[in-house]
Amino acid sequence: MAASVAFLIARYFARDSILKLVEGNKKFLAIDRAIGENGFKIVTLLRLSPLLPFSLGNYLYGLTSVEFVPYVLGSWLGMLPGTWAYVSAGALGRAIIQDGSVSALGGGNGILTLGFGLLFTVVAAAYVTRLAKDAIKDIE
Repeated sequence: MAASVAFLIARYFARDSILKLVEGNKKFLAIDRAIGENGFKIVTLLRLSPLLPFSLGNYLYGLTSVEFVPYVLGSWLGMLPGTWAYVSAGALGRAIIQDGSVSALGGGNGILTLGFGLLFTVVAAAYVTRLAKDAIKDIE
């Protein structure tokens, strides 16, 4: 809910002013166009990545041309793994405190999950970067 409210505040109170400020900025226009065309994918991938803080991202997406529904769905889907990670970390901490040992780590599963998470972050960041570069080339 908070992400949606921040998005709507940026969209309806700041977007017009920002568009006037960046009117001649080809890079911003290219990124805006890429996000508008691939909003759901980009929002989902960036939510999976820790590169952009969630609270800042909420406002920044509101300044772009991404539509509201793809933004909300992409945010929801992209935030699920992070939510799962926080819950797992809490369960792990509780297990360590209760058992008094690190055997609660569950063997290599924790390391495997971390490895997949890091790999997916790198792939998502590379994909979003490629989309932005392609959009910039199209505009130029």
